[in-house]
Amino acid sequence: MKTNTKNTQISCHTIEISTLGHFDVKKNNNSLVSSAPGSKKIWELFKFMLTHRKRSFTPENLMETLWSRENYSDSRSTLRRQMHRLRQILEEVQSNEEQLIVFNNGFYSWNTKINIQLDIDLFEKAVQMAEEMKEARPEGALINYRMALSLYQGDYLSECIEQLWVIPIRNYYRRLYLKSVYNITNLLKVQGNWNEILQICERAIQVEVYEEEIHLRYIEALLQEKEVKQAQKHYEYFTTFLYQEMGLKPSPALKSAYKRILATNHMHSSIEDLEIDLDNKKIENAFYCEPYVFKMIYELECRRSERSGNMAMICMITMNHPSTVSLEKKQQAMTSLEKHLLEQLRKGDTITRWDNSNFLVLLPGLNDLIMEKVLSRILNSFYNYYSESPDTIQTHYLEVLPPQARSGQNE
Repeated sequence: MKTNTKNTQISCHTIEISTLGHFDVKKNNNSLVSSAPGSKKIWELFKFMLTHRKRSFTPENLMETLWSRENYSDSRSTLRRQMHRLRQILEEVQSNEEQLIVFNNGFYSWNTKINIQLDIDLFEKAVQMAEEMKEARPEGALINYRMALSLYQGDYLSECIEQLWVIPIRNYYRRLYLKSVYNITNLLKVQGNWNEILQICERAIQVEVYEEEIHLRYIEALLQEKEVKQAQKHYEYFTTFLYQEMGLKPSPALKSAYKRILATNHMHSSIEDLEIDLDNKKIENAFYCEPYVFKMIYELECRRSERSGNMAMICMITMNHPSTVSLEKKQQAMTSLEKHLLEQLRKGDTITRWDNSNFLVLLPGLNDLIMEKVLSRILNSFYNYYSESPDTIQTHYLEVLPPQARSGQNE
């Protein structure tokens, strides 16, 4: 009978640990987290030791870091009880060498002799191999990048919201993920594999919705795949999202992407295609545009006024709130007013959100008296319809004049 000698790595039972996007610990393919759902502090202790598995801690260090707000009469005994419960959940034996967290010479530490399958180790290794291959062996790099992206399901220990100790390591893996997304899309771009770029970006947007560069690459891939309308819809979705969530206007890079969308959208193979495209655009409300587009429309109105002598008016609508009103409430009020203006103004009128508290409205064919009456009626109805309307709304009017009229006023 042949006996096996004990290896340095102990692997009597396979332990799989997931940390990216979803935390779980499986032993022999059974979830230990699901079997002990009410043991929040115990799993917090486990996550801390896992995150700092190359360090050792005194009982006092652990208690101060993890539960400094708790008032324990005997912190050492409390920690011993937590460790005992953790070992019960992990179904560990009393032998110190077969325990994931060991206590030696007054310090707790992670037992590196235990063989575990950890998703962050697999993720980091796949990224490292891809980085080494991307220049000389791009196909091999693509395989490893794909593996890395499949492993990254979200933030490291995403459920640990208030724990500051998790932030540095979370940011580290997030940075590796974004770098992998950009590198794999660069390689696929060389191959012209825009379809896979779309799939990668769609997945990445779910994980990192605020990352502008991913949206830019997604829009580029849509344009390359002739999905122009989808590209425009995504641009409108993302810019609206940024403004509503963070009060941000489109960056120069996003504006450049929008210009490419417009340029691509205006390419037609025949006059019949152009006619069909124009007929399909149903106009229901006033025209909303970005500030830089509004400037171009204003310049066009100046030229038209110079030629025809017809008048047009611009109005600045300013919302004033007390200083106690939160930014979120201000943005909600601005969004409500924008919706109301678009519904109440004429189809030929143009509106833009100039900044966080101002709208600009361009009304062709109206003089200042008529424009004041029109907007007074619209703003009064806004107060009636929206209970959370701002305390005051101010309006300032400017007549669109041809260049010679403006120069005459200045003399």
